[in-house]
Amino acid sequence: MSDVETAMIIVVLLAAGLVFLLLEILTPMFGLLVGLGLTSFGGAVWLCFAVNSWLGIGVLLALVFAVPAYMTLLVKLLPKSPLGRRLFLGKAPEAGGDAAPEADEHRSMVGREGTAETPLRPSGAVRVDGRRVIASAETGMIEQGARVRVLRAVGNSLVVREINTQE
Repeated sequence: MSDVETAMIIVVLLAAGLVFLLLEILTPMFGLLVGLGLTSFGGAVWLCFAVNSWLGIGVLLALVFAVPAYMTLLVKLLPKSPLGRRLFLGKAPEAGGDAAPEADEHRSMVGREGTAETPLRPSGAVRVDGRRVIASAETGMIEQGARVRVLRAVGNSLVVREINTQE
């Protein structure tokens, strides 16, 4: 085999190794493509050592430093490329308040009184301002029909406390 053919095979093996690493990032194959890429690099280094030991050492050292830099560039730049924008998910939207549309209405019920429609052991339903709402007892259990006061709104439900008849 001539030196030109050997040089071409070395270049093809190095390029194939880089392509395999790129494909591993784009389509995770659980290390299969990384293994193929490292095998390509190993073949290129072996051929370089067959040509000249200094060439083999030079290519090996270049790969030791170039491949991590290449992978870092791929991870940083690929999501910003046109192809990457189509393949990778974007940033999550900023959360703007509570997810439930009723959350504001539930917050407005804080401090109001209502009636336990079901036993709260510790969760159940209460009726406040004519609306049936899921609620939890602050402590203990509350019997059906008991008067309750809304202490706070948590997500899509209320936390209530039984009103004693002495109050």
